[in-house]
Amino acid sequence: MRFPASLRTERTRFMVALRQITAFTKRDMYGWSTYKTAAITQLISVLVGVLAWGINATYRNRPVPEYSTDYISFLVVGLVIGNIVMPIAQGVERRLNPWTLETILMTGVSVPVFVVGNISWNYLFSIIIFVPQLLIGIYWFDAKLSVNLYSTLFAFAISAIILLGLAMVSTGMRFVTKSTDPITWTINTLSQLAAGMTFPVQFLDQIFPGASSLSWFLPQTWVYHLCREAMLMGLPLTSPQMQYDLLKGLAFAVVLFPIGYYIFRWGLRRSKRDGTLGWF
Repeated sequence: MRFPASLRTERTRFMVALRQITAFTKRDMYGWSTYKTAAITQLISVLVGVLAWGINATYRNRPVPEYSTDYISFLVVGLVIGNIVMPIAQGVERRLNPWTLETILMTGVSVPVFVVGNISWNYLFSIIIFVPQLLIGIYWFDAKLSVNLYSTLFAFAISAIILLGLAMVSTGMRFVTKSTDPITWTINTLSQLAAGMTFPVQFLDQIFPGASSLSWFLPQTWVYHLCREAMLMGLPLTSPQMQYDLLKGLAFAVVLFPIGYYIFRWGLRRSKRDGTLGWF
């Protein structure tokens, strides 16, 4: 059976892109494994870090009624987000910048292939080290998870779109400013304090009354909140609470992704026009 010429062409392009992504991934993996001392020390640092985190959580352990769980379990899901969701946005910001993009465009490799190829190894490595971290959290520190698979997948997908939108805003601005843009810097800085990364946002009200209400305007708050609802409370997609919160998170994603794409394209066109694409 012969396929139409257009379909064969698309299939060829897809296979070429897949080989290019694989080549980038192998390059980064070989580069990481070549420096054995650095690789070993990185693995040791990961192990020590998760032990220190677990001991600290045990010492400070308290109930987290907002998610019907305890503090250790609350932090374990934060670890999941940090290793599975965050590397997507971090890969875009670190790999797609003014001092690499001009070289990319000269090679003929498409920008999506370059980005996916360059974040693949870091993402795979994050998953690899995440598994023992999760096992330590569950079996050593007795973290209790109640995961609903479908809700978790939806939460991860919406979170990835939110973070990609923010990453494209940051990258597009850096094409023009050649430095950290003030918009995403402000959002990311506030998120470290008020997005519920290491404590429930409701705890802010004990220090600054009413502060938790402002936290819900931060996109990252919804990343942590949706994932914790799906992985700690086990809320199914049929739950009205889960549906309502997914819709609110989706609203952030629907707004941020096209804005991010527009700013990315604007920054790229502007730097090309000004002849400053490779400047830094």
